[in-house]
Parts: sequence; C-alpha cells; structure tokens
Amino acid sequence: MGRPEPLADERAIVERAMEGDKRAFERLYRHYAPILFSYVLVPMLGNRDDAQDCLRETFISAHRALPRYEWRGSSIYPWLKTLAKNKARDLFRASGRRQRLRGAFSHHVGVFGDKEPASPMEELVQAQALRKRIDAVLDTMNPRYARVLRLRLLEDRSREDCAELLDVKIGTLDVLLFRAVRAFRKACEQQGVEFDMSEVRA
Repeated sequence: MGRPEPLADERAIVERAMEGDKRAFERLYRHYAPILFSYVLVPMLGNRDDAQDCLRETFISAHRALPRYEWRGSSIYPWLKTLAKNKARDLFRASGRRQRLRGAFSHHVGVFGDKEPASPMEELVQAQALRKRIDAVLDTMNPRYARVLRLRLLEDRSREDCAELLDVKIGTLDVLLFRAVRAFRKACEQQGVEFDMSEVRA
C-alpha cells in the first residue's frame, strides 16, 4: 500500500505527543501500528513474532525521539516508517552472519541441514565450517554464477546493486540467479553434498 491517510488534525496530535501527552501518543500508535506491522515489518522480516518485537522497539524509539522531531509534510508516518525499517535492519544484523548464510542458502537451495549449535562457540565453529563448504562448492562453478550467489546471498546485496555490479538488467539478474541456484544444487550433488529435494526451491 502507499502512504496511509493521516489523522484529522495530525500535526496538533503530534505536537501534543511531543509535549508528553500520552493520549496523543496512543492515538498515533493505534492509527499507525497496524499499518507498520502488516505492510512494512512483516514483509521485511517474514516472521510475525519478529515483526511484533520490531514494532514495539519502533514506538519505544519514537517516544524517546519525539521531543526532537521536526514536522514535515502532512504526516508523521514517513518518519515512523523509517524508524521501523531501521529496527528491522538492526534485527537482521543482530541475527549474525551465520543466520544470513544459512537462511539465504536454505531458502534458495535447501542444503546444509546441520544440527542447531549447543553453545556460542559451537555456533562460531559451525558458521566457519558452513562458509568453507559453501565456498568450496562455489569455487567449482561457473565464475559468473558463483559471483551472483556471493553478491546476492552471502553479501546480502540488493537486486539493484547486484544488477549494477554485474552490468545486467534486473530481469536478467533474476534469470541469472535462478540458473546459478540450479547450478549450485548440481555442484552439491556432484560433490556428494546431500539435501532433501522436497525442500529445494528455485
């Protein structure tokens, strides 16, 4: 969806909230929290519990920062949306490199089904071993396929960044990534890396 309709007299409500009016802040929360949750955080995070956590953190930060807020335009929504997106990105970073490696490749390829670590040290060891296994497979592949997988899935770059770095259009990038994922699966099979075919996604 686009920008939601602002509240009637929203600027006055925001100004009261900036001065510490709890009811005014609650009105902002009731109006914008469901929109941020459903149309910003859930799509970004893919998990309703994580989205709920980020929503809470968004409004805690908003409450703290409101005294320094500068009114622009006709709504506070763009500011709240930026806060929410930043909280979602913080959660991604906090989840760690291992989660990005495992999550990206398990979603797109469905391989490397290691057991969950029992301790932070075991988690670090698993992350290092996982990266070595992925790199070993990528090193055997067509360099162009390997690069698109590293850029998009390991470095977590946007589609736009990947397309620019590879000097291709977005549509071409999507085709290239699809083919690279298939090539990665095939390389895994050739090297004896086992995975559940029912979990594999193109």
